[in-house]
Amino acid sequence: MSDLHDRTWMSQAAPPGGSPVVSASSRGLRYGDGVFVTLGIHGGVLLDAELQMNRLHRSAQVIGLDPPTCFEARSGRAGKLAAIVAQLDPAITDGVTRLQWFAGAGPRGFGRERVRAEAIVDLTERPESRSLSLVVLPDGHVPLPALPHHKTCSSLANILCAREALDRGVDEAVRVESGVLLETASANVFWVRDDILFTPAASLPLYPGSMRERILECASHVGLDIEEGAFACDCLGSAEVVFLANAARGIEFVHVVDGRAMGPQPTILARLEAAVEARRLELGIPLVGHMNADA
Repeated sequence: MSDLHDRTWMSQAAPPGGSPVVSASSRGLRYGDGVFVTLGIHGGVLLDAELQMNRLHRSAQVIGLDPPTCFEARSGRAGKLAAIVAQLDPAITDGVTRLQWFAGAGPRGFGRERVRAEAIVDLTERPESRSLSLVVLPDGHVPLPALPHHKTCSSLANILCAREALDRGVDEAVRVESGVLLETASANVFWVRDDILFTPAASLPLYPGSMRERILECASHVGLDIEEGAFACDCLGSAEVVFLANAARGIEFVHVVDGRAMGPQPTILARLEAAVEARRLELGIPLVGHMNADA
């Protein structure tokens, strides 16, 4: 495994004889003025690349950020990212990459003058599997993100949610607002009861991730009915199975919810997991062939 600097690409020009650096006056660093997406890599394929690049573009539009110069051509963005990833690690088969667009150096003050957008790509190991424990937080115990439907670099609300999980001795904590179950710091929540797959609606103040989209796309094909809605915070108490999903970890089954041990994973969910992974691979970009591309 290469060191961190060898697995990070920046759009900023490097000083003579040095490595690219982020300016101390970068708005991304100073104010979290930026957006990002996280993509899984499996079997040498950059998963859901086009979908994620489109999501990043929409989020940048919401905060009024033009794409960095190197990602201006919308039709080639996914291929550009694949080329950068392949350049960082030509031998990579499994892992996680994160692409961030952020406002570069500018004067102090929250009002953004026209500044150049920058980009950072980094590669990390695929997270290890875990025997997942989960707790549902009290109503309103942690704040909502300012723009919950977008992945912004202002992530303090999610940091506080993750901290609650750590303080309570569990892996993940579920945010609740106005009595309604929402999401964890970094994943969408699903549960199954009587062959119905439940998940909080995308219209709620949560991030409807790319894995959520693929799960809902594939669920009916394996025999699961789907119900999206605003569910009470105690709804997991009657669930037969609970799982979380995000682009970095995929589908993770929860073993303990609020101290209650969950039952074994039913066969139908193994089929769902396989169908989702196959679909992500189908819509991904193989990194082989991009290794010699101009990144």
